[in-house]
Amino acid sequence: MKSTAERKASLRAEVWGRRRAMSTADRAATGVRIAAHGIAWASAAVPPGGTVTAYRSVGAEPPTLELVEGLHTAGFHVLLPICEPGRQLSWVEWHPGVDYERSAFAPVLEPVGPRLDARAVHEGNDARPPLAAIVLPATALDAEGRRLGQGGGYYDRFLARLDDGGARVSTAAVVFDDEVLPAGGVPDEPLDRRVDAALTPSGIRPLRNRA
Repeated sequence: MKSTAERKASLRAEVWGRRRAMSTADRAATGVRIAAHGIAWASAAVPPGGTVTAYRSVGAEPPTLELVEGLHTAGFHVLLPICEPGRQLSWVEWHPGVDYERSAFAPVLEPVGPRLDARAVHEGNDARPPLAAIVLPATALDAEGRRLGQGGGYYDRFLARLDDGGARVSTAAVVFDDEVLPAGGVPDEPLDRRVDAALTPSGIRPLRNRA
């Protein structure tokens, strides 16, 4: 019988094989739809002018640039992640024209600016409300909210820190439609945190969240 780690690796390989086989044009065409559904979801989950995290997609991931730009245009404070030592995340507020630099810990570009840790994001300040919603990446989801990431555990650790601090924010992970699997389709481990919804090109799909 395969271990949980082996099952996760097999599922990642299967999903990423399909993603890489998708044409660039077909993938790009989903960006506008993901943005429209994501902005509608955030507008329902977050007070006007509230704070949302998002991320900049890379490679064959579902595209999110239109979503990031659209959330900012809609008046939200948009925070993008920075990979830190110990597989932790900090955050930088995104705005048009922000500079990027290569991450020291992951094959991604990260925004340049003042960094906020989980506590600062959770608490907010006079200029920026506390975090109200999280848009995060995923390789696959299942109908009970289990999320398969890339194996680094960055987001699971961030969500755990919010849980430990008593925060309860709405979460939606971005995947293609065929990456939302039946209940039990994503193997999980104690560190893994479930999410509330799948954000797909076809719309928002509510998932059964953790109790």
